[in-house]
Amino acid sequence: MPRQILMYLLFHAVLIYWPDMVSAQVAVTKSVSLMQTDGPFSVGTVMMEWTDNSRREPGTADLSDMRQIPVQFWYPARADASVKHAAYRPRIEAFRAAWGDETIDFMNSVRTSWIEAPDIDEGGPFAVFIFSHGWGGRSSSYGTFLSNLASHGYIVIGLNHPYMGKVALSSGEITEPDDSQFPTQESANLFYADDVIFVLDKLSEINTKDPKGRFTGAIDMDRIAAGGHSSGFPAVSGAAVRDNRIKGLISFDAGVPKIVRREGLDEPILLFRADSASYTDLFFRGKNINPYGTIYDVDFFRVHRADFYDLVISGTTHSSVLDLYIFAEDKKERELSMRNHKIIARYTVAFLAKVLDDTDSSLLDTTGTTPHATLRVIKARRQ
Repeated sequence: MPRQILMYLLFHAVLIYWPDMVSAQVAVTKSVSLMQTDGPFSVGTVMMEWTDNSRREPGTADLSDMRQIPVQFWYPARADASVKHAAYRPRIEAFRAAWGDETIDFMNSVRTSWIEAPDIDEGGPFAVFIFSHGWGGRSSSYGTFLSNLASHGYIVIGLNHPYMGKVALSSGEITEPDDSQFPTQESANLFYADDVIFVLDKLSEINTKDPKGRFTGAIDMDRIAAGGHSSGFPAVSGAAVRDNRIKGLISFDAGVPKIVRREGLDEPILLFRADSASYTDLFFRGKNINPYGTIYDVDFFRVHRADFYDLVISGTTHSSVLDLYIFAEDKKERELSMRNHKIIARYTVAFLAKVLDDTDSSLLDTTGTTPHATLRVIKARRQ
């Protein structure tokens, strides 16, 4: 097993078996609502599935299988009270046999404020944020964060990586997370980065002519940022090395792949670093502390060519960007998760405004501490 996966092992186990761990609880839990979005726009959502006919699917033995990429959009929508609210987890029924009735019924009961496939707001074109989930996950597990960002005027694309995630395809098949088809972790990261580049190309296509008409002319292809959680960040940061359409990056408690360490990046990075111990406890520490060494060490900063924002929010874990509060066992746990979501949202919106619109924010001005958050700003080296 690749060392990177070993480093993620604890988190992966939690994410993959999360429904099994909470099934006993959800049987007695009343229906809950996701946090309300706090931006000025209503939010619409729609699922699409694209096929990359230039790449075969290495996760199957069938040589005719081409790479399929399911994506979920959250986007600024025209408010329409007559349109039904969207389901929390698209394609969740595909998991019923594996996860059981109690868990799936609970997921189906979660209420959202999103609208199912409405027209996009006329105020565009809108900037874009592409998000890559963690190992064993899927984009719908991050609905609070992603939908809230859309309410601030972004077209948000939750990219689902089959066989990196536990992903339901349109056929009803569920892909199990497995990197064994790749000779090295580096080759796996590069393949998932190709997923991101493919999605960028598809966005350009539908911006020119969307068969449904929804996104034609609505996407600002000059204002694109990307982020990833855990295993997802190597995908988006690896894509940024090879595709300059990405202007900024957000890491949710994740490191960078070898291609980034070799070649460096021209894009600013905001790192949400977990407060509690996780594999990212290695960040900024030397080999005398841990034999695995460091991820963001002097060698990384020697080739990094943009500003770097290292942010620690008190009480966060490796999984805090997930919708953990809907499974909280007590009020304190629920309130901490919701508080952290609000802080994550504030810093994300400020960072994207800075890198995509050149709008400064006092949140990101200097190194310092605000309530519940400590920021260290590492300015770009002169090349």
